[in-house]
Amino acid sequence: MNLKLKAALQTAGILVVTSTIAVGIQLLFTTLTAKELTNLLAIGSITFLIYCMYQVVLSRLEYEQKVDEIAKK
Repeated sequence: MNLKLKAALQTAGILVVTSTIAVGIQLLFTTLTAKELTNLLAIGSITFLIYCMYQVVLSRLEYEQKVDEIAKK
């Protein structure tokens, strides 16, 4: 696949995802109450923080494994 086609497909994908997110957010704001939005934001924030914690732990373990591999050589 040449680079121009690959760039066009990636750009189209980004536009589709962005449009879908925008429509989804608009639907959320029109159908949910303030209390429900607050709960959704809280759940989303907690989920994001757990994911960040997982990434930090994973990075530390990968780093330690790389150091052990280097030390064995």
